[in-house]
Amino acid sequence: MVSKFYSNAKINLALSINYQRPDSYHDISSIMQEINLYDIIEISKDNSNVINIISKGLKVPEDKSNLCYIAAKSFLEYYNIDGGVNIIINKTIPIGAGLGGGSSNAATVIKGLSQLFDIPITKDIFYNLSSKIGADVFFFYNGGIQYVEGIGDKITPLSPLLNGYYFLLVYPDIEISTPWAYNKYKKYLENHSNASKFVPLSDELDWSLLRNDFEKVVLSTYPEIMKIKNQLQDSGALFSSLSGSGSTMFGVYDNLESIRNISDSFNAYQTYEALPI
Repeated sequence: MVSKFYSNAKINLALSINYQRPDSYHDISSIMQEINLYDIIEISKDNSNVINIISKGLKVPEDKSNLCYIAAKSFLEYYNIDGGVNIIINKTIPIGAGLGGGSSNAATVIKGLSQLFDIPITKDIFYNLSSKIGADVFFFYNGGIQYVEGIGDKITPLSPLLNGYYFLLVYPDIEISTPWAYNKYKKYLENHSNASKFVPLSDELDWSLLRNDFEKVVLSTYPEIMKIKNQLQDSGALFSSLSGSGSTMFGVYDNLESIRNISDSFNAYQTYEALPI
C-alpha cells in the first residue's frame, strides 16, 4: 500500500544571523511561515532492506545524499526496523530556492514512516532524528508560524497573524548554496559576536522590523534578485524579502487581485501564489 503525504514549503519573514558558534554552526533568529506550496511524497514498505528514492517532477538526487534517504535510514535504524521502503518525491518546490523543500521532505518522511509503521513519534525523538539531517527540519514538526532561535533547535509557536494575507513568490532559476551564503556573510560578523535578535511577533505586524541578513550578500552578488525585490515593492507589496538564503524573493499582499494584476510583469521567472498555513 502506498501512502501519500503533503510536504509544504516555508518562507522566512525575518532572518537574523547573530554569531558563529565555536562548533562552526551559526546562531540565528528567524520567523518562519509554512505555506501551501508543496511536494507530494509517496511512501510504501519494501520487502528488501533497501531504501529506494525515485524523483519525479523537478529532479533531485536519488542516491544516499538525498535528505529523504537520510531521514528514512535514521528512522529505520532508530527503531531497529528490518526491511526497506520506497519513497517517490513528486517535486514542485524549486530547489536551492530558500523555501526549505528538502528539509520539509525529510520531515515528511519521518512523520510518514511513523504513520506507516504505526509508531507514534514524540517531539524529542523527532528533534533527535531531524538534528542530524538539517537545521530547518525540526520546524516542520508543527509548521505554521514559529519563532526559531539557536541552530533551529529552539522553536516558539506564534499567533497566526498572516491569515488574510497572500504571497507572491518569484524564483529566478538561480540556485544559491546556503554554505556559500554563510561564508560570504562572515565579514559582517567579525566585529559583533552578539548581534541583537528579533523580537517575536506579538499582536500586530510591523513590517519595518523585519529583515533578512542574507540580503546583504545575495542582492549585491545577484543584481537580478535585487531587481525582483524592487519590482515587488513598486507593485504595492506590503513587504518583500528574500526567503532563507535565496534565491526566491516574495511579496506580501492583502488581496489576491493585486497579485494577479502584477503577475504578468514577472513572466521571465517562475512565480507561485501561496497562502499561510
